[in-house]
Amino acid sequence: MTLKESQGSGQKVLEIKTITDQLVAASGRVSLVVEENSAATGKMAAGSQVVTQAIETIASVSEENTASVEEVAASTEEMSAQVQEVTASAQSLAEMAKALQGVVGQFKLSGIVG
Repeated sequence: MTLKESQGSGQKVLEIKTITDQLVAASGRVSLVVEENSAATGKMAAGSQVVTQAIETIASVSEENTASVEEVAASTEEMSAQVQEVTASAQSLAEMAKALQGVVGQFKLSGIVG
């Protein structure tokens, strides 16, 4: 091997070392990005769990509210039926009172001094 060939080989070795160093540095940067992405993914998963729990809570409260509304609706229907019964009874009593007044009005009281 000649001096010129030896110097050329040395130059090639330096180029390979420089490229290898650059590759190692780039790999390190890629590793950092991967670690950052992993951390961000973990945070997103934790946030997703919080959102899921919140949605489940909202669904549970919604179900409870629906049940309460159904109970109120049933109670309202029952009260409405009772009001109708009371109204019918009041009308019946009013008719009886009117009939009774007619019967009582047929009697004349005489000789009562007041």
